[in-house]
Amino acid sequence: MVRYSTRGKTSNSVLYKVKSVSRCNLVNNRKIETLGVSYLRTFIDKNNYLQTYFDENDKTPLWDGEIHILKAPSEKKIDIVGKVPVQIKATQQKKKSLKSFLINLSDLELYLKNGGFVLFVVWIDEENNLKEILYKSLPPLTIKNLIRKSTRKGKKGKSQKISIEIYPLLDNKLYPMLMDFINTSRRQYSFAASDGITMDKLPKEQNLKFYHYGKSPSDVFDYQEEHELFAYMVDTDTGIEIPIENPIKIVEIAEETDITFTIGSYVFNDVVRRRFPNGEVELHIGAGFKLIADETTRQFHLNYSRPNFLSQAIKCTKALQELRSVGYIKLNESNIEFDSHSLAKIEDMNLSKHLEGLLQISSFMDKMGVSKEIDLSLFDEESQRNLYFLNKGLVLGEKVSSNYDESKLLHLRVANAHFLTLYQFEKINSGRLVNIFSETPWCKKSDGVNDENSEDISIFEVFESNDWLKIDNCDFDAVIASYQRLVNTEFSFSSADETLIRIISASDLSNDEGRRELLLNWAQQLSNWNMVYSKGYERTTINDLQIKIRNRSLNDKEIDTLNEIFSKNITDSEICFGVTVLLKSKFQADYYWNKFEEELQERYRDFPIYKLYQEL
Repeated sequence: MVRYSTRGKTSNSVLYKVKSVSRCNLVNNRKIETLGVSYLRTFIDKNNYLQTYFDENDKTPLWDGEIHILKAPSEKKIDIVGKVPVQIKATQQKKKSLKSFLINLSDLELYLKNGGFVLFVVWIDEENNLKEILYKSLPPLTIKNLIRKSTRKGKKGKSQKISIEIYPLLDNKLYPMLMDFINTSRRQYSFAASDGITMDKLPKEQNLKFYHYGKSPSDVFDYQEEHELFAYMVDTDTGIEIPIENPIKIVEIAEETDITFTIGSYVFNDVVRRRFPNGEVELHIGAGFKLIADETTRQFHLNYSRPNFLSQAIKCTKALQELRSVGYIKLNESNIEFDSHSLAKIEDMNLSKHLEGLLQISSFMDKMGVSKEIDLSLFDEESQRNLYFLNKGLVLGEKVSSNYDESKLLHLRVANAHFLTLYQFEKINSGRLVNIFSETPWCKKSDGVNDENSEDISIFEVFESNDWLKIDNCDFDAVIASYQRLVNTEFSFSSADETLIRIISASDLSNDEGRRELLLNWAQQLSNWNMVYSKGYERTTINDLQIKIRNRSLNDKEIDTLNEIFSKNITDSEICFGVTVLLKSKFQADYYWNKFEEELQERYRDFPIYKLYQEL
């Protein structure tokens, strides 16, 4: 109690109770905070690559100082990699464990604008001894997601507090955590205040990257238990890495290795090591084998699933057959032997029958000149029927049964391979198949009337763009030979322009870059021949150059050629249109396009020159 007296009334006294606890609490809190800073500084300063600059008087409104990260133990500024702003909280909470800490929402909003921070919570017991140091790394997007989560829950007000999960700080975590914060903060800082990209708004087929500072790739599994992991999308135009605001989770890590996997005479060099969060490690060998180490039994398990691609399936099946004989596999120079029980399981797989079927498919593809990789996952009942039909008619040369009542070109699919062959009608339900590339038949231009005097043409003149787009059994030498035959026999040949245009159109339709290149290569081969034998110089040249412009820019000589054609054919709107498109003169191209009749415009919309026109 403290006695106070009132003026003029000395005879009476008034007693007031005054709390002095507040002052004691302030003193005690200041002491705890000072102890907390001291304990943290002692912990950090043991690392020669870290320097602490803490404000024990806590004069700054948010930050309690910073930690400098060094690339070498020194006092030189040049060795400073970066600095990490920190907030240090000391507490004497009486709990069994400390897993979270409250931070003001308004403080987090300020931290967000300034690149984030690292929160340290120093837990002190009642005797002022250090119990534990805990932490949470809070780069910009982590803070942004915390604020967004709080907003979704309807929490408002600047005094609102947000619970932050915190984790025990170990010696081995400290430096990597701080380095990771610096790198992450720098990548995210410029995007903190903007409306960022989320996973649901990502463009299709984007290659994403993420960063993690650690000793080995597998460290990321432990890292993501205590940190948010963010992916970045690279802008193809600027090269800027744009962070994706949704945190990601790594469920598997794949690493290329230099391990050689050998079964008898079969060697596999494409060995990938896969790591999982539970510590398991698998070796994936090619597309068929998977080697798993059982840490409990200290044994290896070899799993096999037939690869989808034909060549891989053949190799793996043969390798399994050899494993049954040799009884072991090799990882580099180390042998891993298999017991008789495991080898007996291979015997039950009926590998000989499987291999026979695979080799039949392979043999057929070789005889048809198909070099593309066959995807067995697409080998269905239709593929089986077509394979039998084509093999009987084209390989064995036998007559085939069909419901066709006339001769016609047939499109037939076997898995992902497309065949174009001629069915030659002989009688009802019977005919033969003609390989148009080895037995190239004569073909006449016809309007449906049987006219012996009709014009002889190459059979490939009847191919549409879609035919060229799909066909896999094409021998292009036979295509050129069919045109050369017309020239050699002195038939009324004018040009191969029509076929050429359809091949170029097919290349424009292709979504497969390899297929597109193949089609343009075919087009260029035919164009080279056409430039020699064609009777239409201007159109032939325009077609040749529209092939080239799809692969590269035209050179000065080619541009001069186009200008010469233009000046000599100024009254021919079609030629002038083609020339001005190739010269990339949109104004002039528009002029000649508008001179076309509507019917001619409609026809030109199917031509490859029109695609170039649209791109001007």
